[in-house]
Amino acid sequence: MPSAIVESGYGSDPVGLVSGYLFVPGEPAREIDSHRAIAWLHGDPAGEGAGFLWLHFNLSNSACERWMKSQLGLSEDFFAALRQGSHSTRIERQDDALLAVVNDVIYNFGVSSTDISTLWASVDHRLLVTARS
Repeated sequence: MPSAIVESGYGSDPVGLVSGYLFVPGEPAREIDSHRAIAWLHGDPAGEGAGFLWLHFNLSNSACERWMKSQLGLSEDFFAALRQGSHSTRIERQDDALLAVVNDVIYNFGVSSTDISTLWASVDHRLLVTARS
């Protein structure tokens, strides 16, 4: 099956989506692109039903943060965490959602700390958004 994500650069689609999956009870997970994800989140008239959406973004795409802010209804704390200089690993509750900042674990002690990558995540009852540079 061909990928639903059309690459435009940085391994992502034009809005920075690297991969998206829709999980509906009783069905296998399906790949979903940014257009279908927004339609599903805003009550697609075709009726996707109950389910859960996971969207993973590449923050190196210049359109990514702006698109997430305008389309996904994520908290301002999530975007503040993206811009924060200190990347301390943590999970915080924010109203009905969770914000997580997770750093890679290094098992090779010869690796420089600049090689560590940070993953930011926001999750609520219908949507998991993960992002990294």
